[in-house]
Amino acid sequence: MNWDKKSIVAVFICTLLFMGYMTYLQTKYPDFYAGNRGEVVEEPTPAPTPTTPNPAPNTEAPAADAGTPAAIAPAQVTALTAQDLTFDTKTRLIRFDQNLGAIASMQLKEYAQDQKSGLQVEVLDSPLLVQGTINIQDKLGQKGFAAKREGNTITFSRTENNWAMEQIFTVPEDGYGLQVKVNFKNIAEVPQELTGGALVQENVAQPPSGGSFFGNMFGGNPASATSYVYGVNGETEEMLVHDLCGEDADPTGFNLTGEKLDYLGIDRHYFLSFLWAKDQPMNYLLQRSADANALFCPTTILVWQKFGLVDAGATVSVDLTGYFGPKQRDILAAHDPILTNSIKLGWFSFFAHPLMAVLKELNKLLHNWGLAIIVITVLLKLLFYPLTKAAAVSMKKMQKLQPQMTAIREKFKDDPQRQQRELMAFMSQNKVNPFKGCLPILPQIPVFIAFYNLLSQTIELRHAPFFGWITDLASRDPYYITPILLAVGMFLQQKLTPNPGMDKNQEKIMLMMPVIFGLMMLSMPAGMVLYMITNTIVSIIQQQWLNKRLAKQFG
Repeated sequence: MNWDKKSIVAVFICTLLFMGYMTYLQTKYPDFYAGNRGEVVEEPTPAPTPTTPNPAPNTEAPAADAGTPAAIAPAQVTALTAQDLTFDTKTRLIRFDQNLGAIASMQLKEYAQDQKSGLQVEVLDSPLLVQGTINIQDKLGQKGFAAKREGNTITFSRTENNWAMEQIFTVPEDGYGLQVKVNFKNIAEVPQELTGGALVQENVAQPPSGGSFFGNMFGGNPASATSYVYGVNGETEEMLVHDLCGEDADPTGFNLTGEKLDYLGIDRHYFLSFLWAKDQPMNYLLQRSADANALFCPTTILVWQKFGLVDAGATVSVDLTGYFGPKQRDILAAHDPILTNSIKLGWFSFFAHPLMAVLKELNKLLHNWGLAIIVITVLLKLLFYPLTKAAAVSMKKMQKLQPQMTAIREKFKDDPQRQQRELMAFMSQNKVNPFKGCLPILPQIPVFIAFYNLLSQTIELRHAPFFGWITDLASRDPYYITPILLAVGMFLQQKLTPNPGMDKNQEKIMLMMPVIFGLMMLSMPAGMVLYMITNTIVSIIQQQWLNKRLAKQFG
């Protein structure tokens, strides 16, 4: 093997390091699938409804099996008016369903579903049942509730087997919180054993699958991500909807015993719907509650415990804390700092957080997130300039030493091992290293990943326009113009970058790299492609500047 081939191997090693590391991270953090979601479901399938409950509370832990619930005949109760069932706050429009004892819909006033219709974001995919249950084995919701509205609270109540159960929803006037108190009162004349809890059921929309190979390698279209998440001691665990409701999926998502969780619920990429027992160690079960279809995943979350013997006339409770709103760091921190851990920025969050802080300040100054991305990219290129210069000097030295290296190859062309030893000794003597060409690339890998996670996860960039046809920096370029411009820019950069030791065939191989990166960027957020274009343009300018200076230095 002669030195020309080793040069191309070195370059490809740099590329493989980059792509291999990205693939590893995507395997470790399988956060996203390709597709397009985040919109309200127009006519949601109603949430699962119940059959007649067991005659007595079951004191065993809930089983992991799942069946299709059927409805119980509703009780004869006085219905509240639509006005009483509606909470119109500063940030949300919440409608309740008295028959189901559920939150029928929850719209966020400050966030649009899309940039055309002007409809408000619906944070639920179907009615969300939140009910007390004394039948944790069956995990079946009920129908037909008495209800009353008092200010910012609404109470749904019913009786079952000498238990009076209430769900008291408290809706704040501002913010995105929600409090639900589930009461169990023993109305028998003797003490009763109770194993019960809160039943939370929703038909969760199934994200569409698909996408390009390169898009999937880098996580696909992040707007497709929907997952069940929970936090324990500052760590986040998650499971994609597909893993619960896909073909041959296990119907049991997770079963936690005696945990005090940081949060629990559904992450819809830009929006969260969390409901958990914040201050009580409880048992949690997530499972598929009925057969799934292509559109919905029927989901049950059971928050339960063994209360033991409850005296006659006594009441025990499960207190649930909720957050139904945007996944925006400052809003989450104001509600509860622990919720900020639900923002998935990966291993390189220590890069992403300061990058976001600088981006925000630049956006305040420039009033355009795209311009802020361009400016911060230029600043990063200036920061990495010493590495770029070191790589350029190394390449120039290699170029100058090519005649001697070619002579060594010719001299030992019949002894490849001796040829390699002599070349390595020659390069060591002259203090050159072909792998220094990787120097500008390696430190930019974590920055690239941090930027990708930042641009695809940060709600501030959702629907943020740049100029012209780029109306959403968090989504792909609808006309693929920027990926094409990137490929052209990278092609030009390849032509202007010195490649000592490469023959014409090897140069042609290297010119395929712009095509590969162009394909990779097709499904990337437009903001990410804008970062890459700016990075390429500044790299060309720096390369031309260095070429002129080094030409004088090396003659």
